[in-house]
Amino acid sequence: MKATKPFSDHIQFLKNEIENAIHQIPLEKTPAYFYDPIKYVLNGKGKRFRPILVHLVGDVYSSAPEKIMKAAISVELLHNFSLVHDDIMDEDDVRHGQPSVHKKWDNATATLAGDGLFVLSHSIITGLSKYIHQRFNEVTLAICEGQGMDKEFENDDSITMGNYLVMIGKKTGALLGLCAELGSLIGNDSKSDGHQLFEYGLNLGLAFQIQDDYLEIYGDESTMGKSLGSDIRAGKQTALSILARENHRDKWLEFIQKNDSISAYKAFFESNGIKAETETIIQHYIQKAQDGLNVIPERNRAHLNQFTTMILNRTY
Repeated sequence: MKATKPFSDHIQFLKNEIENAIHQIPLEKTPAYFYDPIKYVLNGKGKRFRPILVHLVGDVYSSAPEKIMKAAISVELLHNFSLVHDDIMDEDDVRHGQPSVHKKWDNATATLAGDGLFVLSHSIITGLSKYIHQRFNEVTLAICEGQGMDKEFENDDSITMGNYLVMIGKKTGALLGLCAELGSLIGNDSKSDGHQLFEYGLNLGLAFQIQDDYLEIYGDESTMGKSLGSDIRAGKQTALSILARENHRDKWLEFIQKNDSISAYKAFFESNGIKAETETIIQHYIQKAQDGLNVIPERNRAHLNQFTTMILNRTY
C-alpha cells in the first residue's frame, strides 16, 4: 500500500504550486512605476491560506485542476489588493515582514498597484461560470463594506461584539467563505453545497480574525510581520479591546489612558479573564466551521479538518 504523505507535506506542495503559478502571471516591465510594486507584492511571503483552501475543497469535488488554480490565484490577488489599500488607509508600514507598498514608494503608487491587483484578479478568473463571477463580485463588495465599517468603528467605544462580528464577517470571513464555495462550485456547480461551504469558510474566517487580534498581543513580532499592539494603539476595534470594554468598562478606560506597553496589555487581559474568553470564542467558531463540513461525506473531510486545526494552532 502506498504511504500517505503527511498533511504538512501536502500543504507545502500546494503552496509551492501556488507560488509557481503566481510567478508565472504575465506582467510587463513597463511602466515600472505600475508593475514594480505589483511584483513586489506578489513576491511577498504571504501565508497563502486562501488559495490553499480553494484547492482543498476542489480536491474533495474532483474539480478540474486548471480551473481550481485560476480561482485560487484570483482570490489571492483579490486579497492582496485589499491589503495594499488597507495599509494605506490604516497607515500600516509593515506587511508580511517587509515595508508595505505605500511605505516603500508612496500612497499614489500603492493605490495604483492595488488597482492593478484588483483588475488582474478579475482577469484571471475569466472563463469560469457566470455565477462564480457573480459571487466573486458580491464578496468583493462585502470586503469593501467591511473595511468601511472598520474605519467607521475606529475610536468608537459604543461598538459591541455583535457589530465587530458583522464587520469581520465581511472583511475577513467572506473571502474565506468564497474560497471554500469556489472549490465546490467548480467541481459540481451545486449552489446548495456552495452555500454550506461558504458558511464553513465564514466561520473559519471569524475564528481567524479573532485569533489575529489575539496574536497581535500574544504572538511573536518577528513571525507576525507587524508591530504587536498596533491595532489597539490606533484605536481599532479588536476582540480583546471590545471584551475588555464590555466586561470591565471603567477599569479598561482608565487603563488605556495610562498604559501603552505590550506587557501591560498582556497583564490586563490575563488578570481580567479576557485572554481566556477570547480563546474560548476562537474555539467556538472553529467548531462552527467544522460543523459546516457536514455537507461533505466524513471519509472525504480529513484534509479540511486538518486545515481547520492548522488555522486554530497557527502562531502567526
